[in-house]
Amino acid sequence: MTEKGYLRRIYWRLAGVIMACVVLSLVAVSYFSHRVFERTLVPEVEKKATTVGASVRSLVLKATDYGLTLDSLYGVEQTFDKVVNENPEFDYAALTDAKGKILFERGQAPAGAMSAYVTSPRVLSLVNEPERPLESTRVGSLYMVPLPILSSENQALGILHIGIDSKFVDRVLLESVLDIVVVLVVSLFFTLELLNFMAGVRLAAGLGEFHQAVDRLRSGDFTVVRHVRANDEIGRLLARVDTAIEHLNARFRAMNDELREKLLLANEVVSQRLRPASEAMEQVRAKYRFGTVNAPAVADETNLSRIRAPLFAFIIAEELTRSYLPSFVNELLVPIPWLSPQVVIGLPIMLFMLIVALGQPYLGGWSERVGRRSAMLIGAVVATLGFGASALAFNLYDFLLWRSLCALGYAMVFVAAQGYVLDRTDGSNRAQGFALFIGAIMVATVCGPSIGGILADNIGYRASFAVSAVMALISILAIWRLPREEARDPNKRASRAPTIREILALAMSPRFMTLTALAAMPAKIILTGLCFYLVPLYVVSIGSTQAMAGRLLMVYAVMMVLIVPLSAGLSDTSMRRERYVSAGLIISGLSGLLMLISTPESSVLVLFAVVALLGLGQALSIAAQSALVGERCKEEIARYGDDAVYGVYRLLERIGNALGPLAASILVVKWGYLGAFVSLSAFVLVCGLLFALATRGDVGRLPQPAAA
Repeated sequence: MTEKGYLRRIYWRLAGVIMACVVLSLVAVSYFSHRVFERTLVPEVEKKATTVGASVRSLVLKATDYGLTLDSLYGVEQTFDKVVNENPEFDYAALTDAKGKILFERGQAPAGAMSAYVTSPRVLSLVNEPERPLESTRVGSLYMVPLPILSSENQALGILHIGIDSKFVDRVLLESVLDIVVVLVVSLFFTLELLNFMAGVRLAAGLGEFHQAVDRLRSGDFTVVRHVRANDEIGRLLARVDTAIEHLNARFRAMNDELREKLLLANEVVSQRLRPASEAMEQVRAKYRFGTVNAPAVADETNLSRIRAPLFAFIIAEELTRSYLPSFVNELLVPIPWLSPQVVIGLPIMLFMLIVALGQPYLGGWSERVGRRSAMLIGAVVATLGFGASALAFNLYDFLLWRSLCALGYAMVFVAAQGYVLDRTDGSNRAQGFALFIGAIMVATVCGPSIGGILADNIGYRASFAVSAVMALISILAIWRLPREEARDPNKRASRAPTIREILALAMSPRFMTLTALAAMPAKIILTGLCFYLVPLYVVSIGSTQAMAGRLLMVYAVMMVLIVPLSAGLSDTSMRRERYVSAGLIISGLSGLLMLISTPESSVLVLFAVVALLGLGQALSIAAQSALVGERCKEEIARYGDDAVYGVYRLLERIGNALGPLAASILVVKWGYLGAFVSLSAFVLVCGLLFALATRGDVGRLPQPAAA
């Protein structure tokens, strides 16, 4: 693997150079885009203030035309209330006479600054120069826009002042910065995926052929192989190797023919002299192989790498909906007897997770029978129909049907893709195969929610579902390019779903249920309940946007991408997986408790900390949990088999996914959003502590060296 590792290092160095160029370019574009946005934002808000102010000014002029004076007008303050309440960017409105005396005002005026502003010569001169372009003036925390009020005879009556909240401007600028950061991060991940799709797969194919060629030569096999791969640098290198081997074979044939000819013509004395050469030639024939053969089959690493692109395209179609799905359901609400609106909002998420949970144990065997590629195609088509129909949903009832199609398609593709990796890997490269599988899912999880939130804010929920349908359609085209040949060993025992008897038996196993009920299910309950249900709804309830919900979910995904490989390696090295699971659950349980220190001003910032802490906890425990099944349940595996034990484990884990939104919605009904965050987190914290106590005798067990 030395040559292969060397070439991979070269590839990653080149990829690093490309990524550095992309980062520098994106940073430059982001910086200048932000500067342009910052320069144009306040003037644009000023234009709106001018438009709104002109409407108010027309009402004032209409009243003065009837002979009323400014100080005797009625309903001015109520009009100002309406202006401030309907326009979140406006925080103050005032009407002064021509000398700057404040007659009416509403909102929070900067203390001690307004009197100096309204009586300043520059502002008062506006009534004498009505054609002068209007410019805002920073007064305390407000950008003040003055509009002169002149009668029909051009007599100066007064000045209308609209105050733009600088915090609103700062908030919009911060939103733009965050959107730029999101686009930057997503662009980086997309670039990596494109590099992997465009160059990584071809590199894997080339490295596979080159590695086989080197191993063949190292073993003494100098047979001539005709490689058809010659359209890239590795192909040209292999062509040169083939040419050198052909030359070596020609020299060997020439020497062999020359020796045979001399032996045929030689007398006994010459034959004795040629005997050492003849024996040496026989040793060469015995030790090395020469001749011409067909090209050997390349390792299946090439076909294995091809699964990443279609899986990424398909998973991102679903991930795009994460940040806005609860809010969209809220728009489709219809009264359902005996169910509160909060529970109804969680129904599509619960139904999706339940279908995936119940379907996966049985879809594995089905995908083996119909073929992995065919199963993925069918699943992607079903999901595409589901996404497209979801965009056209009339009410909650038909939306539940379309989301069921999405769930069924998701389960089909997920199981078939997982089987595709299993069929093409063994003990030597299975970790590499699942790194491809999990990597595609994690990158889609990083990119999907954030982009979905931005799309929902800008083009609406239905159009965003249409984008998901397009991405699922693209995944169909990528799946179509997968090899048609199946790689599954026909002698290998077919996978099977667990039976009811096995499910009941495992449910009675203390070892199995300790891991499942205290670790796997609580981890999934808080994930779906907090991330997929509470966060999107709570963000909107405090006046923020779907894009902010997407950013929060992206934080969780980034934590997973960064921490999971590290925690997996550390837990495997230390063999103290119980500690990692316990620590992960406890950290996850502490995450929602941070909401107790939240204030209206810091709620979004606290949410970022909540989601980051949850991502850290999940990343610490997720890799170790699966490994603990094999460690703690050896007797159950020996009795019921891997398929049954892992099948029940995954089934209960995904039922936890379905229970998360249900539990969160019920808690919201009982105690509100804050109570739901705290209660859900406290439950997981208690489970983590109980798991730590239940496994305390196992913690720290390291393999003992064999006796000398």
